[in-house]
Amino acid sequence: MLLYFLVIISMPFLRHEFWNAEFGPGLTVTKLLGALALIYALIYLARRHGIPRYFATPQAALMVAFFGFAAFSWASKGWHTTSIELVNPIYMYVSTLIFFFITMTVIDSVERMYWSCMVAIGSVAFASLYMLREWQRGMAAYGEGYRPGWVVGDANYFTIAALAVIPIAFELVLIGKSKLQKAYAVLCTLLTFAAVTLGASRGGFLGIVLMVLFLIARSRKPTRNLFVVFVVTLPVLLFAPNSPINRFFHPDAGDQASVSKHLVGWEAGLNMIRKNPLTGVGFGNYKAVVTRYDKSGEVRLDPHVAHNAYLEIAAELGIPAILVYWAFLGTSFFSAGKTRKRALARGAEDLAALALGCQASIIGASIGIFFVSGQYTRLLWFVLCMTMVMPLLVPARTAPTETLPEIPRLILETEDEFRIGEALVELR
Repeated sequence: MLLYFLVIISMPFLRHEFWNAEFGPGLTVTKLLGALALIYALIYLARRHGIPRYFATPQAALMVAFFGFAAFSWASKGWHTTSIELVNPIYMYVSTLIFFFITMTVIDSVERMYWSCMVAIGSVAFASLYMLREWQRGMAAYGEGYRPGWVVGDANYFTIAALAVIPIAFELVLIGKSKLQKAYAVLCTLLTFAAVTLGASRGGFLGIVLMVLFLIARSRKPTRNLFVVFVVTLPVLLFAPNSPINRFFHPDAGDQASVSKHLVGWEAGLNMIRKNPLTGVGFGNYKAVVTRYDKSGEVRLDPHVAHNAYLEIAAELGIPAILVYWAFLGTSFFSAGKTRKRALARGAEDLAALALGCQASIIGASIGIFFVSGQYTRLLWFVLCMTMVMPLLVPARTAPTETLPEIPRLILETEDEFRIGEALVELR
């Protein structure tokens, strides 16, 4: 499992000096770890007593169908690179399929899922330390309002990764096996929240609000929990040097320009969909062709991605593909909810808590990627893969043991007296 854990640790980083360092043509430490983890999964599969049910959930089939749209588009229309890309789209989806296979193969117990989630929240907390250090240095160099995020792509991409794990971290605080593990989960939550606050992603903040409300509504004492969350978080959000609330209510010139660019870019994306409703402009080609569909002329000065995952998917792959993607997210959410109910009914409270955390993660990330092209965020795919394996971990229903009806004592005594009488008759 160590190789699998190392793959998870590398997930938040896009420009890390170790995880993303190249030591060969297109070969990075992350890719090498993925290849080794795949070999481990194949060996582990050979030792298992049976083959896992890889497509036991509907979202697994929908995921493969969505990737099929992307692969067909990539093969038929090609991919036009634009200078230096942080993400290779086709590589991300191929690697996600491999990660799905590895996850379904090696996560065969609740304990393994538990520790995988522990590693996931730790990976984002580790990335948060980089965010905090970068913010400290950036404040000294650029002044107030600096948003960190270089090592993780940018503040918005980091926020999507954080949205994917914060609810799981919260649930791990509740179900931790020891005080040390609970303290670890609390520390990860606080570090991640601090980094998200300083990253000041407005769309991410909306995602956090909705997923927190969802968790509170599912808790045993929602009123008390809402009050506690409000008291703890509001002062931080109000008085932090850089926070999403400040950007909401006191936007500077840069914030207003960002909103204007996003709206113009969204209009260009809608033009792509109108002219290519079925097959789109080609997988990964949004940024390369966006200037052709921009009627304002503003995008030409700074071509960029859609800053809206749903719009980008629809523009690149067509309306059928985005419908499949929405169905995939929806079935993942409801599948986790069904798993939670089954787990609670059979006494698997830890699994139920993790399923609830995954539900909240999907809510938060689904809101967040409306404002950023975060469909390639690896920790989001980690959560989605977990929703596919957790139904297989619900304990089997034990058949009730049948007990023979107790024979009334009176009948037994009568039979005994009858046998004694027979014995006396024989003696005579």
